[in-house]
Amino acid sequence: MKKYTYKVTGEYYKTWLEMKKENTMVHNGSLIGLISYNRDRLELNLNYGTYNYYSSEIKKASDMVITTPLEADNLNENYLYTPLILTGVEYDELIEISYIDRDLLKNIKEVTMNDIKNILSNNFKTEFNVTTPNLEFKEITDNVIAFSKHDEKVKNAFNLMNCDEGEALLLQMKDGTGEKVTMYIDMDDNLYEWTPIIYSENKVYLRLVDDYAVQL
Repeated sequence: MKKYTYKVTGEYYKTWLEMKKENTMVHNGSLIGLISYNRDRLELNLNYGTYNYYSSEIKKASDMVITTPLEADNLNENYLYTPLILTGVEYDELIEISYIDRDLLKNIKEVTMNDIKNILSNNFKTEFNVTTPNLEFKEITDNVIAFSKHDEKVKNAFNLMNCDEGEALLLQMKDGTGEKVTMYIDMDDNLYEWTPIIYSENKVYLRLVDDYAVQL
């Protein structure tokens, strides 16, 4: 079942888009400028044409696409970002109704582990309403004091992740797969209990959004 649906309207020209993720509106703005090619990257500009639009980069992840935070804006405490993962079909449908030079689409880049770390740091800030400026994922993991599962594979996976800048393996996991593992983070005089980890069949995964995760 598709998660994303599109409704295009316009009195004279079809230039306005309502894009929903199931029942949640994620874009209510112009189709013109929704997808653009800027500074050597393919960008998605949600709510473009309104006062509260925000941008992210569109990247390829095997047979899906994922939006990632813009590197230059990611450390800004006021930066708005929501991770979106679209299937190939959903992405093709969005491209079909968009005003974008099709030749520019060939410039789409592969998602990297650095992108994944930026997504996770944003997820952490959003979940706990953290306003710490310039917060990077390594700062979060450096302040982990314990895991709910005492397994060296979990600890080692995070150590390796902080050194990894290569491509990321994104996959869809069935609901209820594996064991959820909590990270206990002591940072800025607060103790956070964050549960992005899934441990399944001796492998470690990090949940990004919905039922999508990346293997460490």
